[in-house]
Amino acid sequence: MKRHLASAGLLAAVAVVAAPAAGQPLAWADPVPSVSISLDDGARETAPGAENTYTLRVSNQGTSQLKRVLLVQSLPPSMTFVKADAGGRVKQGKVAWTVNVPPQKDAVVHVSARVGAVAGAAVRNLATTACARRSATGPVLVCATDINTVALPEEETAGWVLPFSLASAVVAGLVTGAFLLRRRRRAQSA
Repeated sequence: MKRHLASAGLLAAVAVVAAPAAGQPLAWADPVPSVSISLDDGARETAPGAENTYTLRVSNQGTSQLKRVLLVQSLPPSMTFVKADAGGRVKQGKVAWTVNVPPQKDAVVHVSARVGAVAGAAVRNLATTACARRSATGPVLVCATDINTVALPEEETAGWVLPFSLASAVVAGLVTGAFLLRRRRRAQSA
């Protein structure tokens, strides 16, 4: 489930500029971009308190430059933003960058976030997703998700449980021993 890589060559939405005349080919506002994205923190597991640094890579396999591509990575509620490079800005649990991606090149950005407390079962999955768009309101070109398993520490037994358990076992043993001794004496006297 690591480094989900998606290609938007067929997924990108493009607008038709004008209705073609009879027998004319369609005219497109933009060529269909050939874009892929990957998101990875280099780990499969994490734990509360750990700081994960994610690498978000957008690749332009096309022949024209992608200008002002908006990258947005959503952080799950159990993660706290620490820092982002390349002018990344955070707002309401989302980190955003605006990048230019030349043809046959990549744009790479990083974000660090700290894993907080995760309530519930002993093991949880922690997922973060990043998407690329042509603009804030434009269609999504491509997305990728990174998933880590969060191994929660086993709940520590309270300090009094072990001594109490031992004391209970000793008392139970003494009571059982006294009962058996008394029973034996009654059997001998009868």
